[in-house]
Amino acid sequence: MKWICLVLGILTLLVTASAQKPKKAPDIEVLEAKAHRGEDKISLDGRVKISGEKPLKGLILAFDFLSSSSDVLTTQKQEISDETLDRGEEAPFHSELLNPPGAIKFRIRAFDGSERELRSANAGPFTIE
Repeated sequence: MKWICLVLGILTLLVTASAQKPKKAPDIEVLEAKAHRGEDKISLDGRVKISGEKPLKGLILAFDFLSSSSDVLTTQKQEISDETLDRGEEAPFHSELLNPPGAIKFRIRAFDGSERELRSANAGPFTIE
């Protein structure tokens, strides 16, 4: 009986340890993001920092515009850089995008030049002013 309890205890520890994989560090971190609504456009300004281990070949930001219930109304993408960005580099962005009706906030997703989605930190949601 002691052996069964010991084996079950060890198995429980092994399963728990394998389920708690460490999270990978983000590839980019949003340092600053602001949005101002105009008549038919939204101006988005901010900065992102490359925080991943590997350099990024190109950077595309996707802006998810959200309703008051946090539903995605539309997503608009813009290429920020087509050059290789190294760890620690900052990339500013300024975008003039169409103003989606009903959008009150936005969040940011990032992709590399080959359209692979990147892990992002501090990506929102941010309020549209």
